[in-house]
Amino acid sequence: MTPEKQMIRARVGLILSAPFFASIALRLKLIKDPSCETLWTDSEYLGYNPEYVMNISLDELKGIIAHEVMHVAMLHPFRRMGREHSRWNIAGDYAINGIIEEADFILPASRLRNPEYDGKEAEKIYSMLPDDTRGRAESDSNKVQNQPGNNQQNQDPGRCGEVRDYKAGQTVSTAEIKQKIEEWKIKIQQASNIARSQGKLSDDIDRMIKEMLEPKLPWQEILSRFLTENARNDYTWTMPNRRYTHLGLYLPELKNPELGQIALLIDTSGSISERELDEMAAELRGIFQIFPDAEIQVLYVDSDVKGSQLIKANDIKLEARGGGGTNYKPGFEWLKENDIAPVCAIYMTDGWCDRFPEEPDYPVLWILTDKNDRFNAPFGETIIMNR
Repeated sequence: MTPEKQMIRARVGLILSAPFFASIALRLKLIKDPSCETLWTDSEYLGYNPEYVMNISLDELKGIIAHEVMHVAMLHPFRRMGREHSRWNIAGDYAINGIIEEADFILPASRLRNPEYDGKEAEKIYSMLPDDTRGRAESDSNKVQNQPGNNQQNQDPGRCGEVRDYKAGQTVSTAEIKQKIEEWKIKIQQASNIARSQGKLSDDIDRMIKEMLEPKLPWQEILSRFLTENARNDYTWTMPNRRYTHLGLYLPELKNPELGQIALLIDTSGSISERELDEMAAELRGIFQIFPDAEIQVLYVDSDVKGSQLIKANDIKLEARGGGGTNYKPGFEWLKENDIAPVCAIYMTDGWCDRFPEEPDYPVLWILTDKNDRFNAPFGETIIMNR
């Protein structure tokens, strides 16, 4: 039997016993890669070392394919965000291997497993790993050129399959990455629906999928990502700014590092507390450290604009003004009337209003101070400050 037939046999073998894993595995294109140690995926391909595949049992191969599937299901090829590649593989393995084994798959004895990390996301585990954590970062001089996935070094510390960035080393726009993430979310939801209908979706996998589809990242992290994504420059996320990667921050390598002017609209109908304003101010200080020349046009709005303030890095003090009803239209109208076209806008509110303007020409991030199921913005992205 050839290595390719062995790979096909393993994937087909998952269809009846593990439909969730089979559905995702069958969407990955098989590619022979003698330069890798075991297997790898970047969400497009499932690469494999032919010799390795022929020297392990079929059950073990199924387990490693399931391992690679979980990297994709958790969107690990898109979430590294400048973190060190080997350490990211280690964190990702710790995040999923417990789930794989609970699903009765067999993994190599070398697999990374620590109950301390069970139930945690890869990002959290990455921050918990010892500082001296190192994976195998060997460069293969015989690496096949121009082959998908071969522009990152082998990083498989647990020797049960590695995860690589989507189109690693290539120029990929933020828009393409967002599109691929959304496409995979649909595929993952479909795979979980198939498995659930057959009664073959474990509680652990069901929980992880729900958390992935409804992320609970800290609102501060989402705010930072929103602002840096909308900086006033052309860039790609495949080119990180080396000045910040050692801090675990993945920021674009900008030709001219300017955020541009952003708008911060604050609902002052009486719902925003002093503590919440202080939290927002603290996050803005962090943004100014990265973009020191940025300007933020602050508007205090209830049923009308009750005050405006232009803040810069050396003067950050938010003071609520107003206290009447709530209307989301006046703030956006004020920006238009004053010929202000921000690169993006942030709206802090409790969400108790349904009077929205027409969608503006710039991205909008709605920050709810508390969960409000009645809030349904017709445009923009919504996050919750206090979960």
